[in-house]
Amino acid sequence: MTRDCPQNDEPRPVVAHINYLFFHSTQSFIYFYLSHCRRTRAIFLTRAPESPSVSNVIPAALAGDFYLYGAPPGSRRISGLLWACGLKLRRGLTRLPPRLAEPLLDGLHRRIVPRLRSDSHPARYLGWVEEIVRRRGARLIHAYFGPVGWRMLALKRKLGLPLVVTFLGDDIAPSLAPWWWWLVQSGSEAPNWPERLRELLAEGDLFLVEGPFLRQRLLDLGCPPEKVQVQRIALPVHDTDFLAAHRQPQGRVIIMFAGRFCEQKGLLYALEAVRELWSERHDFEFRLIGDEQLTDGRYAARVYDYIRDHRLQDCVRLLGFLSHADYLREMRHADIFLHPSIVDADGAGEGGAPTTILEAQALGLPVISTAHCDIPNVTVPGESALLVRERDSHALADALRRLVDDPDRREAMGRAGRRHIEKFHDIEQEAPVLEARYCALIERATR
Repeated sequence: MTRDCPQNDEPRPVVAHINYLFFHSTQSFIYFYLSHCRRTRAIFLTRAPESPSVSNVIPAALAGDFYLYGAPPGSRRISGLLWACGLKLRRGLTRLPPRLAEPLLDGLHRRIVPRLRSDSHPARYLGWVEEIVRRRGARLIHAYFGPVGWRMLALKRKLGLPLVVTFLGDDIAPSLAPWWWWLVQSGSEAPNWPERLRELLAEGDLFLVEGPFLRQRLLDLGCPPEKVQVQRIALPVHDTDFLAAHRQPQGRVIIMFAGRFCEQKGLLYALEAVRELWSERHDFEFRLIGDEQLTDGRYAARVYDYIRDHRLQDCVRLLGFLSHADYLREMRHADIFLHPSIVDADGAGEGGAPTTILEAQALGLPVISTAHCDIPNVTVPGESALLVRERDSHALADALRRLVDDPDRREAMGRAGRRHIEKFHDIEQEAPVLEARYCALIERATR
């Protein structure tokens, strides 16, 4: 026990959690940790809150400690209108054939969107963070994603605060996606991310990853072994209904996918597998939770085109992007969870594993996925999940056949998944581990 992290009513040291964007629907793993801090006081600083089309409500657990960068309150209504108009335009473009949609979407995101943003000046952003960190007396900075961590290096040097960075996969890809560039920009030249990443790994105090696969990636990039630790994705397991014990047989088997419509989620391969199965039988339905709004839309255009081109409208049900509560409500009707992640054309993958795979297991759903990144480490291959090679739609279809035809096996796999999540991914067990790491760094900095 460290003196800097009391467990009673004494003031708790403040930890400043800093992210590029914060969507508690798609970044629920971050929110679960924030809302289960007991020995430290979590404050959260972000460039944007939850997507307005999903929810405008800041989670109650963060009320009073949630800071939004960018436009002043009086002009946020205008920003919201711009967001809504941009979303409507992008949604319309994604419904066009890809040969038309992709160049239009590319032009929209490269030429128009950057001109409309008023919150992409890195020096002003850093000054905003510094003012809040000083005013709240933060003792440690926890940044999410490598580019945010690199930008916080300047604050670490200036204030002498420990810096923790959570890596999540696409931040160690060979090249950065365009939306990260303003954070690592320091002049007119394009940023050299590999060089910046080496700088971050040399100066940061602690780097957290979801599993051993991503840890090894950081070690391969030259991170000192003592600086990188596995901090598992964790869920409030006891607040998550276990459904396998009382799921009732239905007319159709419900296969569920949940995720952004982007390449590394492997959705087109899932659709190919579903199409193969649909050509043989019509006793199932494929439901998709997600859409294009958290992406550039180009991959989504291919998804919608595939469904149209292969006449899958009677099989595929598009549910759109849902809040976390609505997503869980839909998941409770499912029988199988399908999420075939891949490494995309730019070399980006999941990094660790999708939180949705863990949530599916917590609910008692059998999982069909790929042997990708840390997915084998957050499932029990062969027991809670059937894992196949990436980009193998025929193997996915075969796995679907086996589970659609065997409700007893689905239930047994669901029970195995729930046991695995209870044992290794319970937030009540994992949050104290994270806070102990904070306290050790704070005490070391104090000494």
